[in-house]
This record gives sequence, structure tokens and C-alpha cells, in this order.
Amino acid sequence: MYFARLGTLFCCVVFFFAPIFSRLHPSDLEVWYRRALLASAATSALRLHQRIKSLNTGFSREVLEVLISEDSSHYLLFSIMFAVLPPVTVSLVPIFLFALLHAASFTRVLLNVSYFENSSSTEIYFTYLFMLQTSVSLNSGGTSDGLDAPVASSNMSCIHQIVQKSIDKVKAHDQNILRIIALNEIMLMVICIFMAVSGPRIFVLPFIYYPFLKMRYNSRRNPYTRNAFLELRIALQNVAYHSKCPGLISRIIYGLINIVSRLGTSGYARN
Repeated sequence: MYFARLGTLFCCVVFFFAPIFSRLHPSDLEVWYRRALLASAATSALRLHQRIKSLNTGFSREVLEVLISEDSSHYLLFSIMFAVLPPVTVSLVPIFLFALLHAASFTRVLLNVSYFENSSSTEIYFTYLFMLQTSVSLNSGGTSDGLDAPVASSNMSCIHQIVQKSIDKVKAHDQNILRIIALNEIMLMVICIFMAVSGPRIFVLPFIYYPFLKMRYNSRRNPYTRNAFLELRIALQNVAYHSKCPGLISRIIYGLINIVSRLGTSGYARN
């Protein structure tokens, strides 16, 4: 799963920056776009498989509802959906940022293991490995793949220190990154609506994307999409209440708010 996330990062970076540093044909760029989405789909499928194994129960309606509420199932649908449709560049933003957060967390774990392996305390090393194994097996949510402990700065190589500082910067902004992902998920709905007008091949895109957005709104583990909707609702209501706002614009805003309110009607929404 860690290597799948690294693959997602690599494919996204190639797709974003290849037009600047090389003259790849658009069809070659599209290949990297789809590779990034397929790598993300593989990561989500592996994560969902781990979650199914952790339930230790037979298949039932309750289990199905739990799986549908998992973030990994949401992004499995997301990755497959955009992989089979014409390229939408901004769709790579959330999978890139999620891969960055998860890869940073597990890279920190690897640095911890490397540090303890080179230390003189064998007992501490094996204790840490036991904690790591337990953490990886029990962890099923958040942005971490395992134990997220700080790395000691002493006796570390220069490369380790550079990598550690980079990871610290990513982890220091993880809340902002998750908010950016949530806003991107909402913006994608608007983009899908505008793109649906441009051609018959993607006319169904808004209708396919809407269930994904509804699942993100009702996510049990990730409230950021729901919070982003709330922030946007407050901002739009302030605009609609303004005395200089035209009546037509106010009615459109209230209509959008009513549509968003329907997103929370799912049975597994968090109260």
C-alpha cells in the first residue's frame, strides 16, 4: 500500500510537470493521468480489504453500510470513475494530497525503525517493532498507516534529517491539506456540471459524481467535507441576506442550500 501511494505521487508529479520540462504528446500525458488514478484505486482497494478483514463478521446489510461509509470505498469509486472518463486535471489534487499525507506518515515510521535498528538498545528496538506491528494492524482511519512517533534527531544522517524536516512540514499542515481536499471535492461538482455541457461523453459525470459527494458529506471518519459545506453555506447566506443582492441570485443561493441539505439524509450520517 505504501508503494502504491508512492506510485500515485510519482504519476501525479509526472503529469503535472512533464509539460513544463518535456514535450510529451497529450496522449502520453493521459497515460500518466490514468496511471495515477489506477494507483489510487489500488491503494483504496487494499485499504478496504484491510477494513473487511478487521470486521471479522459475515457479510450483512450492516457490514455493507459500514464499508460504504469508509473513505477508502469513496475514493475507490472516485478513482475508477475519473479513470474511465476524459481527463479532469483537478481530480488528481485530492488523491495526490491524500497520498502525500499517508506516505509522509509511513516514511516517518520507516525512519523510526531505521533509527532504532542502528541504536545500541536492542530491547527498545524490538519493543518499537511490536508497537509498529500492533499499530498497523489496528489502524483503520485517519491519515496514518501506522505508528506516528517523532524521530530522534541525534545520530541521524543528513539525508534522514532533510527527509524528517520535510515530513514535519507536511504533518504541521495536515489540517489545512484536508480542508483543501474537501474544498476541491466540492469544486469538482461545479466543474463536472460545466463540463457536462461541453460534450455528450461526459454528460453523465455530474450524476455519477453526486453520489460520491454525498458519501463524502456523510463520512464518519472525515468531517472536513461536511465542515467545508457549512462554511460555504454561511458565506452564501451572508451574501443572500445582503440588501444589495438581487432577488434572482438569492433564490439561486437558497436553491443550492436546499440541494446541499439533502446530502445529509443518509442513514449513516454522523449526528
